[in-house]
Amino acid sequence: MEQEHCTVTDRKGKHLTREERVVIEAMRRGGIPTRRIASTLKRDRRTIQREVARGRVKHWDCEWRTKIVYSSDRGQTVHDLNATAKGPALKLGANRTMVLFIQKRIVTHHDSPAVVVSRMRALGMAGFVCTKTLYTYIDQGLIAGVSNESLWEKRQRRKRYRHVLRRSRKAPARRESIENRPAEIANREQFGHWEIDLVVGPVGASSAALLTLVERKTRALIVRKLPDKSQASVLQALKRIETQHGPAMFRKQFKSITADNGSEFLDVARLQSSSFSRKQRTRFFYAHPYASWERGTNENTNRIIRRFIAKGRDINSVTRQTICDVEQWINDYPRQILGFATPQQLFDSEVQNLAA
Repeated sequence: MEQEHCTVTDRKGKHLTREERVVIEAMRRGGIPTRRIASTLKRDRRTIQREVARGRVKHWDCEWRTKIVYSSDRGQTVHDLNATAKGPALKLGANRTMVLFIQKRIVTHHDSPAVVVSRMRALGMAGFVCTKTLYTYIDQGLIAGVSNESLWEKRQRRKRYRHVLRRSRKAPARRESIENRPAEIANREQFGHWEIDLVVGPVGASSAALLTLVERKTRALIVRKLPDKSQASVLQALKRIETQHGPAMFRKQFKSITADNGSEFLDVARLQSSSFSRKQRTRFFYAHPYASWERGTNENTNRIIRRFIAKGRDINSVTRQTICDVEQWINDYPRQILGFATPQQLFDSEVQNLAA
């Protein structure tokens, strides 16, 4: 019963003040017990006991006898010293609106911490944290419902090993090597240069696949579902894309395409020839065998697609609506490498410049 009266919940988390320490020292000199001191100051009994233990000093009386007493000065000095060891307060603090915003963007919308910070900055949210601080909070588990398992890219990251490039026999003369690709394509200065690849299903499933085209400068993505992985299906998909954009605009928007050495991309003459005239609609370059990093933009984009279409999933079971949703999500996703602009914004701007 007495302990219940001495426990005061409304003072929880509040440090003792210098004035309270002076009161404790005076009441201790008067022989007043700890429980009564706690009741007077409306503090928990254990708070007073810990403070008395921290503030103990050796005292000499008038007859030079020593005894241990509580000193308010000593207690305050120890408190101030301990306070210097504390880290800074959490920037999120009690900002529940910001915490809920972070939870929703990472868990529901699959945003990375860098993109979340860019969105908070664009919205003018007060007291937003930097990317490094947000990663630290997630590592320490300070944001409920968000962990490193919520970060797809960090979860999938693996240690990189240095591979020795194996060179196979040279490609036939009719196929143009990536070594002959102009510098403006390699340094991403010019719009209209793409990388192409296929995303396939597991072994034993249907032969359906996804044709992916990624523009190197803007990172804009085009995805088309193919019934199989044949050359004919790839040619038919390119013909539909050329029809959609128009032959003249297609030549402006698809100046070159870089592919790997898969059998579906070997018919270079038909891939480069327009379906509507004798003009060349684009120019194909081929990466070296076993050198997927030479088409790194396409490879990284395919990894993002795998977030939504798992590697073991049969592509034939993926609906066209799902493919459109994935394509739109990627094109509308702010990229740090693009200054947190979206690929769609930059692509539309480049197309407008072409039409001007």
